[in-house]
Amino acid sequence: MSFIKKYFPGVMLFLIFLVIGLMHYKDYGLGCDEPIHRIIGNVTYDYIFKGDMNLKTIEFRNLGTGFEMPLIFIEKWFHLTDFRDIYLMRHLVTHIFFLFGAFSLYVLAFRHFNHRSIASLAFLMMVLNPRLYAHSFFNSKDIPFLVSFILAFTVWHAADTKQRKYLYLLVGAACGYATSIRVMGVLLVPCFLFFVAFDILRYMKNKAELKAILMKVLLFSAGFCITLYICWPILWSNPIFYFHEQFSSLAHVHWEGEVYFKGQNIPGSKLPLSYLPVWMSMTIPEVWLIGGIAGCVAVAVTFLCKPVSFLTDMTNRNFALYLACFAGPLLVVVALGSVNYDDWRHLYFTYPPLMLLGLFLINKLYNTSSRIFVYILCVGQLVFTTVFMVNNHPHQYAYFNNFVSHKDQYLLNNYDLDYWGVTYSEGVKYILDHDKSDTIRINGTTMLLGNASMKMTPADRRRIKIVDKGEHPDYFITNFRNNHREDYRYPTIFYEVKVLNSTIMRVYKTK
Repeated sequence: MSFIKKYFPGVMLFLIFLVIGLMHYKDYGLGCDEPIHRIIGNVTYDYIFKGDMNLKTIEFRNLGTGFEMPLIFIEKWFHLTDFRDIYLMRHLVTHIFFLFGAFSLYVLAFRHFNHRSIASLAFLMMVLNPRLYAHSFFNSKDIPFLVSFILAFTVWHAADTKQRKYLYLLVGAACGYATSIRVMGVLLVPCFLFFVAFDILRYMKNKAELKAILMKVLLFSAGFCITLYICWPILWSNPIFYFHEQFSSLAHVHWEGEVYFKGQNIPGSKLPLSYLPVWMSMTIPEVWLIGGIAGCVAVAVTFLCKPVSFLTDMTNRNFALYLACFAGPLLVVVALGSVNYDDWRHLYFTYPPLMLLGLFLINKLYNTSSRIFVYILCVGQLVFTTVFMVNNHPHQYAYFNNFVSHKDQYLLNNYDLDYWGVTYSEGVKYILDHDKSDTIRINGTTMLLGNASMKMTPADRRRIKIVDKGEHPDYFITNFRNNHREDYRYPTIFYEVKVLNSTIMRVYKTK
């Protein structure tokens, strides 16, 4: 009860958004990667319990299983067999994990600033980011990875401030779990070692302190290695070989797809350096973006002015960690020449450290004459994003801020919108509800239509027949991705979804 009393606003926010999630989790369609993620979870399950060796040869073996395995365990535990039930469960569990991450961020912000209003703002900055909120239902890779970083930050702060040895075991476990979801989580390790190296230099002549630091390193290493090994079964037979293979995949992802950027189809391996900064500048709510960048500058200046005192303060030094975890991955992606997929979703995990850096600045301004101005800006941003999310439910993933034009079809003509084809489920459902034929012939991207059909009830699924364009379909669905970007000249627009004056999905009646 004392925990609930201490963090009461955060608990209430969690419960409020949990109720909202329970009311609306069925509204979101399937992303194109969801079946792939489930396959790697199933193959890993068969490897553990049936000795099936397909895990070592499957194309997607480089995908981490830290979150996929729990989803498969839940699926097996509840004996879920119908696709609709399976994916609805996955959406709900992923979203609850996201909310747990938001609550963890609340706890971390409260411990940093000892202020319930700022901690509540941290929670709301997370859940009222339109893109992240929508992805928290159908993205079981990038969102859990983001949450794992928040958990690592929270435990790390507790370890640094309380100096209890067992907490360093948990820090290692949190970092190992993050790495088991996506191998880029290993970047947390050099951050930890940097602070260790600094502390060693600081206490070079104090044998007792050096012994304590060594114990921290051993506990961190044990927690990291044991957790990573348990949560990523492909490592079980040859940990060093397979971990090296997974890490190498960061720079050598084989993807021949294209993304649509500034009105051009560009291979994912040949994107300009501006790709990630532009996407981030367009899709992070304006106040959080400006505040986060200003916070980066404030932390960097504070550090450069008094680096030693900054790093010896067990609270402030965490903001150096957040700065490293925001800027570091961007530099790594550029340095390794890594392939970038749609928007900046592979770097969504850099959003929480950016928020924390922004809160660093907000906390400093909160006790100055600028307090009212900051309050108005923050409340205004929360209201604006909330209105957008309500008005565009469940298409929050197509959010763009006001730093980019919202003129008629501007976004459609320049950027990928529903790149995962999530709206296909809505298009298919609309057809089924308004066409009572026993068999309905639908043409579009075959994979996305297959995903959409899995979201339907078994009875509706039997009515759907996926056909090629030359097989006289009754309807055609497009999310305007790559080769479907052109405007198809079918007689009738049967249904369409628009966000910010741009069409993200359209259903044509072909006859």
